[in-house]
Amino acid sequence: MITKIFKSICAICVICGFVSCSSSEDPFFTAGEDDDPRILNTDLPEGSAGEPAVIKNIERTTNFTYEVMVTPVHYTTVTWFIDGQQVADGLTIDVPVLAGDHILQIVATTVKGKSTSRTCKLVVRPAAGDPELAGDAKSRWLTIGTTKTIDCANVENVTKVFIGGQEASNVSYANGKLTFDIPTMEEGEYMVSIEDESGMRYGCGLFTVSSEAYVDPGVKETVLWEGDIDINWGTSNVTVSAEALANVAVGTTIRLVYEMIEMPDGYHAMRITTPWWGDNAEDQVVAQFDLTAETPNPFEFTYTEANKAIVDERGGMLIVGYGYKLTKVLAVENVAPAETIVWQGSVDINWGESNVQISAEEMAAVPVGAKINMYYEMIDMPDGYHAMRVTTPWWGDNAEDQVVAQFDLSADTPNPFEFTYTEANKAIVDERGGMLIVGYGYKLTKVTYAK
Repeated sequence: MITKIFKSICAICVICGFVSCSSSEDPFFTAGEDDDPRILNTDLPEGSAGEPAVIKNIERTTNFTYEVMVTPVHYTTVTWFIDGQQVADGLTIDVPVLAGDHILQIVATTVKGKSTSRTCKLVVRPAAGDPELAGDAKSRWLTIGTTKTIDCANVENVTKVFIGGQEASNVSYANGKLTFDIPTMEEGEYMVSIEDESGMRYGCGLFTVSSEAYVDPGVKETVLWEGDIDINWGTSNVTVSAEALANVAVGTTIRLVYEMIEMPDGYHAMRITTPWWGDNAEDQVVAQFDLTAETPNPFEFTYTEANKAIVDERGGMLIVGYGYKLTKVLAVENVAPAETIVWQGSVDINWGESNVQISAEEMAAVPVGAKINMYYEMIDMPDGYHAMRVTTPWWGDNAEDQVVAQFDLSADTPNPFEFTYTEANKAIVDERGGMLIVGYGYKLTKVTYAK
């Protein structure tokens, strides 16, 4: 009998050795309700430079699923938030998510009110054929209180537009363009989603909401005058001095920002002259005209040689008229050109099975010495491998066959990836019929150049 008991104890010890039976000293099992909560997953990625790391990169048609391990396990609840909205609770999550980049927060809270959290980025790619809104910076800039019109693809109708959690008004869709009014809301980055008449909602990515109008990076704005003046002919007007205009080049756009004032006679007019006034055509910078609801605001005109001549001679530019409030005068000029889009789309790069070819004709406008920028998104790959290579339709493995030699993509690779378009690059692209962007484990979204 004793022999049998001894054998049984030995068997139990052997089993525990193989399966790592939990010890009563294991902190996962022994942590109590007074202990601090911990999220124990080792597969949660760490961010860098204040930016959260990507936890998953999935397609819209795939639910986001994940499981966490916490301690003290019997005294802790887990709550899941996506973009600040609670979407689940418990140790696991399995939810559909709109396409776009989302902030995921996992919060673990004990019964004593102690909390810890982890924050990651969740990338959800649109499915093939999903509606898309234009992706350039100007299209994705929403100025509060204005009406926005934006190109929209892969959709037959749009009935609702949501900016974050706020619904836009006056939504209309026609001929591939979506129009809506931007509501009063806090400035910031917001996910925009659209809803069709069937009630299906689609994520369309991040947009910038601002109280300021969009400024093209290839445009320089100089404030010549700023204030708050009710314009009323000779009794109230604005002079912009010749000194203030001295550095304004011929061909520059002059922009006047104004507000209409309610007048008892319903009359409004604008005129831009000089301190000498005068009623002849040659005395005017802009001849007098009636302001109406159809007059553009801001009002713009081109600063000509004749304008500059009389402004320099007569000591400045005088803005007069009746029935409007002038708030700002700016000089707007083109500087270094903004990026020019060579290719834009959404292609998962997978060596020869899926790549992007930009023809020699399309590349002809790219000058030698230009900076080429390739915008991409990393895709979650089972083998964790990502690579990029820029070659030609001839492929080839020698150095002279490459525009950019193959390299591994990592979290430290700049995005966009930038390279200089050399004489050698142009020679092989022209000879071999284009530039071919290949590699593995990333989605290419845009290729641009800047001189």
